Amino acid sequence: MEQIEIILRTTDPTGKVTEQLLAKFDTEKPATEHDKVLQYSGLCIDPVKHQISYQGKVLPLTETYEFQTLVYLASQPGRVYTKEQIYQAVWKEDPVDVSSSVFCIIANIRQKLRKVTKKEYIQTVRGVGYKFVDVPGE
Repeated sequence: MEQIEIILRTTDPTGKVTEQLLAKFDTEKPATEHDKVLQYSGLCIDPVKHQISYQGKVLPLTETYEFQTLVYLASQPGRVYTKEQIYQAVWKEDPVDVSSSVFCIIANIRQKLRKVTKKEYIQTVRGVGYKFVDVPGE
């Protein structure tokens, strides 16, 4: 929550400044681009609720890596990300084994998605990395 204060500031002839609080409001923080709900043919990604669902069925992704990785990839569908880019965006620690860490998380996300759909939202780009694609139909 943000607060807005309306203050009346006056200066008398001697130069003395006085302030009087006229009003105080609590406001909701405006939604940012990162808060926008992403929807792709059945798949709904809600960054505010930290929830992923497919046709209304919630997927149990881990918050730390699986959820953040899917949000990162889905935020720009079609864009190819290297494993290093994904790791740097999602992991907050120094790189240990970037390739296998990202591979395992992508595999976990795919496995959980396959329980609810046959669509392959995350595609491998050989020799480069991964991309998220919107897959129409079933």
